[in-house]
Amino acid sequence: MPKPKLLVSGSEGRMGRVLCKALAEEYALFTADISMQNPNGMNTFRADLSRYEEAQHLFSTVNPDFVLHLAGSRMHGSTWEMLLKNNIVASRNIFECAREADVKKIVIASSNHVTGGYEGIPPTLHEQARPRMISPNDPIRPDSDYGATKAFIEALARQYFECHGIHAIILRIGAFRENDNPLEDKTGRWLKTWISHRDLIQLVKKSLESSKAFGIYYGVSNNSGRFWDISNAVEDLGYKPQDNAALLKQK
Repeated sequence: MPKPKLLVSGSEGRMGRVLCKALAEEYALFTADISMQNPNGMNTFRADLSRYEEAQHLFSTVNPDFVLHLAGSRMHGSTWEMLLKNNIVASRNIFECAREADVKKIVIASSNHVTGGYEGIPPTLHEQARPRMISPNDPIRPDSDYGATKAFIEALARQYFECHGIHAIILRIGAFRENDNPLEDKTGRWLKTWISHRDLIQLVKKSLESSKAFGIYYGVSNNSGRFWDISNAVEDLGYKPQDNAALLKQK
C-alpha cells in the first residue's frame, strides 16, 4: 500500500528540519521552501507560496493527501510587509490550492502569540510571574502583528473547514529551540513554554493521524508552571508529552 503524500511547507526552517526527518518513514514526503538550496523537482521544491501560480503549480505537481503548513515569517525581525506576504497571502494561497487539490487535512503551525496578551499587556508583555491557565476556548488576544497574522491563519482554517470540508488541526506552538535547550532563556519563560523536539514530533504525528475534523491545541511540553491548557490535546489527539523543562534544570 503506498504511503500517503505529505507536503511540508517551510521545510527548511527550524521545525521543518526536525519534523521532516521524523516523518520521512511514514509518509511520502514532499518539501517546499522559498530558501530551498537544491530542489530536485521530484520531492523538493523551491516555491514562493505568496505567488499563487507557484503555489498552484506545487499542489498540482504533488497532489498531496495532507499538508503540514510551517512556512511563514517569524515574529522577531519581520516587518509588516513580510508578515503580510509570507503569513497572510501565502497561507490563503495554500488553503485555496488545497481546496482545488482535494487535500484531506492541513496541520498548521500557529503560535502562542495568538493569545500572548493574556500574559500581560504592553509594556509588560510576557512578564507576569503567574499567568492564569489559558485555554483554546479563550478569545484570541494577539500580542503583536505577528500574533494577529497567525490568528488570521486560524480563521482561514475554520473558513475552509466550514465551507469546503478540509479538516484542520491548529497547533499553537510554544518555545521551540533549535538545540532543544530551554535553559538558555534568562527570563525563565521558556521553562514554562518550551516544547521539546520529541514532544513536537509526537503532537504532529498524532494530529496527522487523528480522525478529529477540526481543533485548536497548544503545543507545549509537560512543564512545571505551564500556563497553557493541553487537556483537549490529551483527550482529542492522545497527546502524552514526555518532557518537563524543570527536570532539565535539576540535572
